[in-house]
Amino acid sequence: MSTPAVPLARRGLVDVELSELDQALVEALDRQKVLYYPSGDSALPAAEAAMLREGGFDPSARRRGPKDPLARGLAEHAALIKTSLSVAEVAELLGVSEGRIRQRLGKRELFGIPLGREWRLPRFQFGDDGELPGWSQVATHLPAELSPVALAAWMSTPNPDLGVGEDESPMSPREWLGTGRSPKAVLRLVADLA
Repeated sequence: MSTPAVPLARRGLVDVELSELDQALVEALDRQKVLYYPSGDSALPAAEAAMLREGGFDPSARRRGPKDPLARGLAEHAALIKTSLSVAEVAELLGVSEGRIRQRLGKRELFGIPLGREWRLPRFQFGDDGELPGWSQVATHLPAELSPVALAAWMSTPNPDLGVGEDESPMSPREWLGTGRSPKAVLRLVADLA
């Protein structure tokens, strides 16, 4: 057995080999590399890049090893896929057919990550007993281009607009929905994701 990649191991995925994630990583890389590494040596217009060079600056994109944003993003994406559920697993969890899960993915009532001809459904939309209450209402309003990694972070980050109790302790959208509170408060926050 080969050693897992350091960024994956740092995120607790010590039992994952890169060979298991080849397809996921290739697809994630294709989707994300343009965000981090624009074509050519600079995202700046040629005249601006030339002016910076004349002033002694190097406008080319920097690769920063383990701190490289693409490497970090890919590791997070791979971890999200590895810990996500298959269509069959979600169908069993919800007590419905696999066809029904695919229908709900098509209607965007569930959030899925396409992986080849399959789907992976991140766990953040499910609790121990099934789908988070109100999740389908939230999911249908999510921007279509939203990154799975960004959504996972948003779902788990406490938001001051979801405060409860006398001290207004903030809850994450996942916690809020998981306790059965109205999805309307979370829907108001979805607009900020666009």
